[in-house]
Amino acid sequence: MASRETGRSHQGATMGNVNWPGSRKTRVAEARQLYLFDEADLVKELDARLWHGSFASRESTLQQLAPYVGKMKTGMARALVLLYSERGDVVLDPFSGSGVVPLEAALLGRRAWANDLSPYAYVLTRGKLEAPGSLQTALEQTENLLAIVEREAPREDISSVPEWVRNFFHPDTLREVLVAFRVLRERENYFLMACLLGILHHVRPGFLSYPASHLVPYLRRKKYPPERYPEMYAYRDLRSRLIAKVKRAYRRHLLPVDWENREYRVWQTNAMNLPVESETVDTIISSPPYFGALDYARDNRLRLWFLGCEDWRSLDASLTASDKVYIPQMRVCLQEMHRVLKPGRYCVLVLGDVERDGKTRRTAEILADLALEATNGGFEVVTIYDDRIPDERRSRRYTKTTKFERILVLRRQ
Repeated sequence: MASRETGRSHQGATMGNVNWPGSRKTRVAEARQLYLFDEADLVKELDARLWHGSFASRESTLQQLAPYVGKMKTGMARALVLLYSERGDVVLDPFSGSGVVPLEAALLGRRAWANDLSPYAYVLTRGKLEAPGSLQTALEQTENLLAIVEREAPREDISSVPEWVRNFFHPDTLREVLVAFRVLRERENYFLMACLLGILHHVRPGFLSYPASHLVPYLRRKKYPPERYPEMYAYRDLRSRLIAKVKRAYRRHLLPVDWENREYRVWQTNAMNLPVESETVDTIISSPPYFGALDYARDNRLRLWFLGCEDWRSLDASLTASDKVYIPQMRVCLQEMHRVLKPGRYCVLVLGDVERDGKTRRTAEILADLALEATNGGFEVVTIYDDRIPDERRSRRYTKTTKFERILVLRRQ
């Protein structure tokens, strides 16, 4: 797959700049800075109490644009960013997933660099980092999109849409969704694209599909047969649902006053060949895939189709490594992370032990040994920190699962 990159750089912008007296934004800016400094003072070492419990009512609502199986906890990402980086540092996530780490890094005044091979992850990451600075601007963009959709949707031909996709939507809803994605892809509006992906399928009335599961796209006709629940199979308009989604995204956005000065870069390429110059990254914080514990492409196949990825099986083979190729691929990835990281700086990997077929694969220890071997001692292992995951907080309970997360901290020599 070809590499894709975007970036924003503001020449002359000072990271962490505060508007001093004389500016009408002085008190807000100072309050935001004091909040960050106070929070940073509290984060002194790895401590699971910093992120345990639900962060849904505390995190930025921009972290909730769309579902993503196996994403890193927001509280953990925030604590790791505060602990291992400073304001103005380049924080790289080479497996960005839903963009949790890049957004937390940007909110905390770091320069956020991100990469993921998955088109869905790429869109979510850019969507969060490219969120407009205000709800008003976001709603203006939404209204502009909806005007086009409502003008063009009645003429949209859906005959070439695969049957399995058509089965999820009322025909008139599908026409609107198709036009919206086409316009957003042409305009590269990743924020609204991520919002649209977030309301694509669910049982609830605020979503666009017929009754379907939220995380993984399966129709729920047996539980909600059309003859008993005809209202759940009626036309669902895009207008009201997308506007409501955008408003939810900004309910508690936590964007700093200098959000327009944020710096970020996003790539869509293989982490074994990062388009990053050597020794330019201050901190790496990431949660790499581990031993095929999750099926990233299969779980998002409906969303991927609307992003232009019709062959999700081939993508799944690239994203979900088998045991045979996992170690060789991660060896190269670790070498790349070592190459781009500055000497003396940290590479922090959130991993999980995988239990399958009666065997436990201790991913953190495996990658710790691999990091030392692959870099000829260029990495040193600082610590492996265990964070047990209670069953009630796991999205899926298969034999292929992780019982607790491990935080592997490496330092470049």
